[in-house]
Amino acid sequence: MLAQAVRTNHGRAERIKVQSALNPLLWLCAIATPMCFTAAYFFIRVNAPPGVPWLLVGVGITPIVITCLAFAGFAIFSPERLQSEAYQLQHEALKLIEKSGTPLKIAPVSIEAITTLTGGLRTGS
Repeated sequence: MLAQAVRTNHGRAERIKVQSALNPLLWLCAIATPMCFTAAYFFIRVNAPPGVPWLLVGVGITPIVITCLAFAGFAIFSPERLQSEAYQLQHEALKLIEKSGTPLKIAPVSIEAITTLTGGLRTGS
């Protein structure tokens, strides 16, 4: 049963396509927090010294707090980092086209490829 759950979660994790600055912290939360909480529960069940479960709960909560603070920091100071990598590339390409100012011959097909991300890039969905 545990192996089935691990395979299911691994398959779901492989489908995640959105890459933002918070992804490493989110992965840390997804891995460390349940492990710490589970270990704290088992330490309570085996009557471990009282400080050990609370230490594990504190360690498990720490990634969540850090991720929330990082999200707030990025939202205030650098919101573009919260967007996916594909979105950032698309945005930069459109800014370059807009900034050029000089009339360039750009094929409509290439503009469509940039705006729909079909030019070899994968979307975040």
